[in-house]
Amino acid sequence: MKRLEKECGRGFSYKSDITVLEQYYQKQYDMILRGNTDLVTFELVMLGNALDFIDFVQKSFGIRLTSDEKSVGMYDEVMDALSRGILRQNLFDKHNDIAKKAGAYLGFLIIANIGGEWTDTPEGEAVMIEGRDIYVCDFAVNRLMSGSQLNAADYYKKIRTLRKNS
Repeated sequence: MKRLEKECGRGFSYKSDITVLEQYYQKQYDMILRGNTDLVTFELVMLGNALDFIDFVQKSFGIRLTSDEKSVGMYDEVMDALSRGILRQNLFDKHNDIAKKAGAYLGFLIIANIGGEWTDTPEGEAVMIEGRDIYVCDFAVNRLMSGSQLNAADYYKKIRTLRKNS
């Protein structure tokens, strides 16, 4: 799978400013629309989903998520609010799309700060870190739909610990 920095031809990082990533994504999208379909990669799709989630959160909650680890706490707050809205206000028609995008954003944070890369497995979207698949979209679906008290900060710390112990 091609990495985004190879597609772009410059060494940019997931830790780039969100505006830079949005501009990069838009440039790639425009080239795809002009017929350069070899730029369509799983990684680009997941970046688009993460950016969509960032935009959704900005418009819905007035919170600007970033690629910084500090956004993990804000992500938890957003997931709490979304979970209440889905379970109490019956927003099931949109839950799958929101969960996929929320999972993509969590994966984006993990790649930016811990490392790894996107992988598309038969079981679903995952971030692969040193041969281990981390199913971030499953985490988001479970968090939003089950009413559980899953905590993204604890999940993130566990992944960071796994990385350090590898």
